[in-house]
Amino acid sequence: MNFQLYTSLAGNGALYQYSYGIIGIGLDVSKIICLILGAYLIKQGDSTFIIAGFVSLAFYIILSLISWAAGWGFTLIVTQNYETKAFQQNSQIRALAAGVDDANNEVKRLSQHADESVVHQAQSKIDAIELEVNMLWDTVAVNSIGQRTGKTVRSQLGGRCPGETWYHKKYCSEILAAKARIKPYQQIIDNHAAYLSAVKHKNNMVQGLGNPEFGGINPNSYMHPLFIGMGTLLNTSAPIVKYRLLLLTSAMIELLGGLFFVIGLILEGKQSYSIEEMVAIEQQKNKLLADLGVNVIDLGKKEYTKKLE
Repeated sequence: MNFQLYTSLAGNGALYQYSYGIIGIGLDVSKIICLILGAYLIKQGDSTFIIAGFVSLAFYIILSLISWAAGWGFTLIVTQNYETKAFQQNSQIRALAAGVDDANNEVKRLSQHADESVVHQAQSKIDAIELEVNMLWDTVAVNSIGQRTGKTVRSQLGGRCPGETWYHKKYCSEILAAKARIKPYQQIIDNHAAYLSAVKHKNNMVQGLGNPEFGGINPNSYMHPLFIGMGTLLNTSAPIVKYRLLLLTSAMIELLGGLFFVIGLILEGKQSYSIEEMVAIEQQKNKLLADLGVNVIDLGKKEYTKKLE
């Protein structure tokens, strides 16, 4: 678990992944060494060794907490992989993903109209042409013999073009020609507005895909059934059940590992002898050898045949 978690923290580089993985394994091995060393030093009975033993056990506790976090992180990664696959298979998600693809394609299609500086230039051209058109509307109209009518072209034409009167035929052609020059610049502005609208639509689609609740998708539709069922029984949400259950599972892994080692030490202690008992056994053994006529120093160098009577 340490190896898997630390490799996931290192990104995609193989060198970085294995370097981090070795660190994870090293921390876990160090945890075991600290536990064994601490137990051994404390059993020596010397005050200095006992202090060193407790320091070693303190390091064991710290490293165990790191392993606990690693185990929890590993289980979260595994369940996240399950949820990601279930999430991708959800029909609503696939529909949203298809919508995002369509929105991206629309943005790409209109991306040639994204330059705002071109839009500003087009707006400046439109403003200049509209000023020219307004000046034409505000010009004093003249009649067919060239006399000033005292009315503006706008008043004389009723503010509309085209028309059927002589004045319409005289002035509308120039006004309409000026207005026609606006159309290509207006098209530039409309295309840019369509591009901005497509970007906004794409962002909304991406937000819906990234936030299932925003997209109207029930989070329980892609979580593991175990968490959903336990959440129903405990009257809480499935994500909370997931985090708590996996945290408890990783804690139990660490606690059980340490518990088995402690049980082993206890059982070993029950099968061993105290120093006084070992001295008594040694004395009894030496007496038995003496009764057999065996010199303890020469034991193993020659055979003895004397038997106890």
